[in-house]
Amino acid sequence: MILRKLIYAVFAAVIWTVLYSCASIGNPEGGPQDKLPPIFVKSEPEPDAVNFNNRKIELSFDEIVTLDDPSNKIIVSPAQTEMPKLTANGKKVTIEIVDTLIPNTTYTIDFSNSIQDNNEGNPLENFAFAFSTGNTIDSLRVAGIVLDSHSLEPQQGVVVGLHSNLTDSAFHKIKLERVARTNDRGQFIIRNVKPGKYRLFAINDVDRDYKFANPSEDIAFYDSIVVPYSKKIEVADTIFGMDGKTIDTVKTVSKSMFYPNDILLSMFNENYKAQYLNNYSRIDSTRISLIFAAPSDTLPSLRIINKQPEPEDWYTLERSQTNDSLTYWISRPELVSSDTLLVELKSLRTDTLNNLVWGTDTLNFSFQRPKQQKKKRKKDDEGTDTVEMRFLDFKIASGSVQEVYAPVIMEALEPVAYVDTAAIHLEIKRDTLWNNVTDYRFNFRDTTINRRQFSLHHRWEPGATYRITIDSLGIRSIYGLPIKTFKSELNVRKLEDYGNLIFNIPAVEDSAFVELLNTSDKLVLAVPVKNHRAEFINMMPAKYYARIVIDRNGNGEYDTGNYDNKIQPEETYYYPSAINLKKNWDVEQTWDIYALPIDMQKPYDIKKNKPERKRWEEIDTTTEETDEEDDGFNDFTDPNDPNQQFFNELNGYY
Repeated sequence: MILRKLIYAVFAAVIWTVLYSCASIGNPEGGPQDKLPPIFVKSEPEPDAVNFNNRKIELSFDEIVTLDDPSNKIIVSPAQTEMPKLTANGKKVTIEIVDTLIPNTTYTIDFSNSIQDNNEGNPLENFAFAFSTGNTIDSLRVAGIVLDSHSLEPQQGVVVGLHSNLTDSAFHKIKLERVARTNDRGQFIIRNVKPGKYRLFAINDVDRDYKFANPSEDIAFYDSIVVPYSKKIEVADTIFGMDGKTIDTVKTVSKSMFYPNDILLSMFNENYKAQYLNNYSRIDSTRISLIFAAPSDTLPSLRIINKQPEPEDWYTLERSQTNDSLTYWISRPELVSSDTLLVELKSLRTDTLNNLVWGTDTLNFSFQRPKQQKKKRKKDDEGTDTVEMRFLDFKIASGSVQEVYAPVIMEALEPVAYVDTAAIHLEIKRDTLWNNVTDYRFNFRDTTINRRQFSLHHRWEPGATYRITIDSLGIRSIYGLPIKTFKSELNVRKLEDYGNLIFNIPAVEDSAFVELLNTSDKLVLAVPVKNHRAEFINMMPAKYYARIVIDRNGNGEYDTGNYDNKIQPEETYYYPSAINLKKNWDVEQTWDIYALPIDMQKPYDIKKNKPERKRWEEIDTTTEETDEEDDGFNDFTDPNDPNQQFFNELNGYY
């Protein structure tokens, strides 16, 4: 590869010299766009130098170069407490080492794709420079890919490292020894590894300490002990002619293959968050709010301390599903009218040892009332002053078009204290007449979470029109406000407006669920796998994607991993293409979850962490890569493809 590029460079220089010397005076014309990366020419010291005891390294290239995002793309192994000083000046890159060098150690400076030419920004992929402070250079390599365990997104720029200390606590307490950083496809090569047994980890190293001391960091760990090795194989080496296309010579040469080279690390977060009171406020005279920094399965306790006697049962709680957002509706009139409330709060918080402990705070909830405007008095027909009655706001929250499979959701502006079920009526329209419906169910949606929302369940007739009526005074809030007569009509969708989607999954009988996703990779609906099938019935026509989660504990939720308990996150697989669901259509697909390598499964259109694009790729749309060409970690067919370059670099082809 290097030889071919050198031939190109020399040939281009000769042609340019001839053309320039013979050219007549005139406006210069643009030549072909430069798509070649810089070529490494020489260095001081030489690559793989031994007995190195200097602190300065110079790398020379065939053209002017720059460094792209060096602090995040370049990594030194063994891990450095303080990064070297890196500068690009003209055709040279200079590295000044700051940390003390360890004796008898092989060092690797991994540039990833940081080195680029100055004009077009063409990156030199997977470039690394090694030297040793001892007599020998360690040469083994470990390689693979890091993907997010749930979304299968390539994890770009995360640290991957080895520990020769095989104890479980080493990842928490000791810096990783040999390290690398993933490229823009999530791939990694840990270079210059000495023979031995290792544990392998990945970490989104926020604090740059090269260990898992911060429990909020994303991590991955490999279950098995890694034993790097290499072996010689015979391969065909192709030498091309001057045109770069015609094959000049093919010969068989011996190359070193390095193993393991296909490790998958599934990155996850243990969902650790330090618990503390993040914010508190008095929203208005009737509500106070507490926002906590993390979910909790335990509610805090509150006590009013500036009112005597101490009030009891003074609030109605509205909470989030995870208890991290709490709204207390103040139900006692004397507290609503008070401008200041002192509240003693007892809640769980995280101490310095990351343990949950109870703590007490005194919170001041103040409220500045707006200046009241004088209301115009209303008089009846006889000229007598009248009092305008206030009613509780009430609405249909789920919309006027009703889905056949869903309940009607209704919502009041304030928490509800009283419901007269006899005041609620459901009717269906037959021709021009309204007929009573009795087989419905009306109740609070979830009294432990929200006392403002109701659900009305019924087996809706597709295409029919319904009317909901609630008599005046049939519902009252905790402040005594009643609703006035409420009426709303609903039109139920027709069955032909929907489509059905069915997956046949031979490899999975049950203990899994399929998540249907929209074009933003967001969850639309999840259904369990039963008897190798996942059925999505009565779905709105749209473009969908899908992934399956192997539900090991059968709780119907995706569960993350835990390093200390040696629990890997639950496995996820993506259906490799979009599904276009149309009206009144049934789509049935057979899904072999093992048909493609895991890194090639997620459709390119919904990937967020996409490989970096070259400037010329953005212009030259005729050579734009497809999903499979762009993403195949194991698809090595094109010598100009970055995946092939990665494979060649891994196995010593460069």
